[in-house]
Amino acid sequence: MNILAIHSSHDGSITIVKNDKFLLHAQIERFNHMIVSPFPSFKLLLQIKKLGITFDKVIITFLTDSCHFRWEDALKNFKLIGPHTQILFAEDKNHHLFHSYCAKATIGERANMVVIDGDGSLLNGNKTEQETIFQKDKIIFQEHNNIGKDYEIRTIEIIKRDFLTFRHCGKTMALSSHGGSLQIFQKETEAKIKKIMPTSDVSYTGGVAQNVLANSQFFKYKNFEIDPLCTDQGISLGAMNFYMNGKLKLPHPVYLGFKPDYEFLNYPTFKDYDIVDAAPEDICPLLRKEPVALFQGRSEQGQRGLGNRSLLIDGTNPKAIEIMNKIKHREWYRPFAPAVLEEEAPEDFEIKGPSPYMLYVFKTKTKLPNISAVDGTARLQTVSKKDNINFYKLLKTFNEKYKIPFLLNTSLNLAGHTLVEDLNDLKYMLDYSPLKYAYLPDVGKLVIN
Repeated sequence: MNILAIHSSHDGSITIVKNDKFLLHAQIERFNHMIVSPFPSFKLLLQIKKLGITFDKVIITFLTDSCHFRWEDALKNFKLIGPHTQILFAEDKNHHLFHSYCAKATIGERANMVVIDGDGSLLNGNKTEQETIFQKDKIIFQEHNNIGKDYEIRTIEIIKRDFLTFRHCGKTMALSSHGGSLQIFQKETEAKIKKIMPTSDVSYTGGVAQNVLANSQFFKYKNFEIDPLCTDQGISLGAMNFYMNGKLKLPHPVYLGFKPDYEFLNYPTFKDYDIVDAAPEDICPLLRKEPVALFQGRSEQGQRGLGNRSLLIDGTNPKAIEIMNKIKHREWYRPFAPAVLEEEAPEDFEIKGPSPYMLYVFKTKTKLPNISAVDGTARLQTVSKKDNINFYKLLKTFNEKYKIPFLLNTSLNLAGHTLVEDLNDLKYMLDYSPLKYAYLPDVGKLVIN
């Protein structure tokens, strides 16, 4: 059975199963280059076409801002479905259930599957799902406390725009660390979440699980874990897992996208770049002075660059943030996150255990310029051999050479653009930013602008 699941509302995504086995999961916006967009694009449809699959079943989920009929037409036009393909429109009050099934696929099932977001499916009247707790797929708690929606509204007030606000809530969170009314608001939000949250055996998902300050109060809870695909970009994966009766097996919780086509390096479009052989020891001296793009393997899904589509620099360079912001244009109050060797993390951070997805903040043991936020915390990614061998080798080599076990790590994209997906996207970033270097460890190459 070949199955395609599509989430056709904001933060759209696709998930593909071939012969009943997981093949890939990808965020739609990275192919049409429109942030949060669910619309089918020629680029994505062509990538699916190259897989050589005709789908037996298509599962399409949607909310009120859906484009599901566009997807049905596009699949027909690209001959990805035939006359016998079963098309299933599957939403109708199942949004939070699909969130929970995404978490079951990425991190496993817990006794308490907690979902908190801004809006889900329509319930009775004009209300929508906002806070839900499942136990064995049965709802044991469901309320409408506006936790996520209130955060969005406050963000609108701050950035003075009423579009895509849920992608900008990190600005409110970052500013809250500076004190004042926003800090009070953040603490009130944390108290509301804590009131709902069970104290043990929890899988936590939904858009509000992106609030790393709130999350950090739960890090020491017994058997507590957060779905790294907690936003609606995980819904197609959750729907797929639901219709596979919870038996979907992933190769990794986040590195799930299409594999890069490195033949693109040989195309004339790259003729203006120097492409040389390189290993981690060649990259380390560059990182001391300049940002280096790390491009490898399947693209990570979710909101963060986690070592497959990352922009890196030595965090001890006093001009690191200034240099990075020539590319990223981040606000002054938003610090960059460090990626650190998992075994070395307790040396500089108050952490016990891994944190591979940048979903928590931890106190720094000493003031670390460029890394510590104003409240003395850092949004940390721990890196292990098991999770990302090439990124681990780079960090390990850098530490052996300079006695620095971490690098600043931010997502590989230009300000206002979607995360880099393929080599064509990488070339665009090299063309239209001050970025000089891109390291491709899969093929042992360094691209020099």
